[in-house]
Amino acid sequence: MKINTKNRILESSRIHFNEYGYGASSLYQIAQTMQMSRGNLTYHFKDKECLLDIHLDDMVKRSKESFTNSFLVPSWETLIITSKDFLQVQQDYSFIFFDKNILFLTNVQKRIKAIRENHIRIQMSMINVSIQSGNMRSETISGMYHNLSRTLWQILFFYLIAKKFKAGNDVTWDKQMWCLLLPHFTEKGIQSFQNHFGKDYYNSLGLDYNSFMEEIVSF
Repeated sequence: MKINTKNRILESSRIHFNEYGYGASSLYQIAQTMQMSRGNLTYHFKDKECLLDIHLDDMVKRSKESFTNSFLVPSWETLIITSKDFLQVQQDYSFIFFDKNILFLTNVQKRIKAIRENHIRIQMSMINVSIQSGNMRSETISGMYHNLSRTLWQILFFYLIAKKFKAGNDVTWDKQMWCLLLPHFTEKGIQSFQNHFGKDYYNSLGLDYNSFMEEIVSF
């Protein structure tokens, strides 16, 4: 019973934090939404910091599980799945990622940095596999692919925030990723990509340059 109650409190607090913000929420308010006393809630979690720590641990656990799958089955497709999983984590714990006061906490930064390093490591591993298979060109400028991997992470990390200021039909994160990666693919790699994902997907990665310029002129 205690475990069920704890899980209920965790889920209710996560929803409450997402809706009202971590700083603006209190244990009393969370207890009210659950129709339980504050004393009963603090029996399980003495303060908000305890709730935050467990939410952070759950966030990291979910990310690690996704990263493990990518390492077990290394492919660009699994990297996309892993990235989309992280986007879902960001949505589920938006109160962490949309609040700079929480992001600047040492224990939060430590966990997110670990997620970042794992994600970059997966990307670099996939680039290496693609070079070895002849699907990507070898690095022509020292540090080029490491910086590319860091850029992809930055796009992923800020994607949901940026999406709030974009049009509803804007391209998804995976298509933004491909627009940065595909220029480094060989002809063999491009063909393999089209064979796997289809030419329709390949031709729908974003607004073509001429159409974009026409929109600027008309604007």
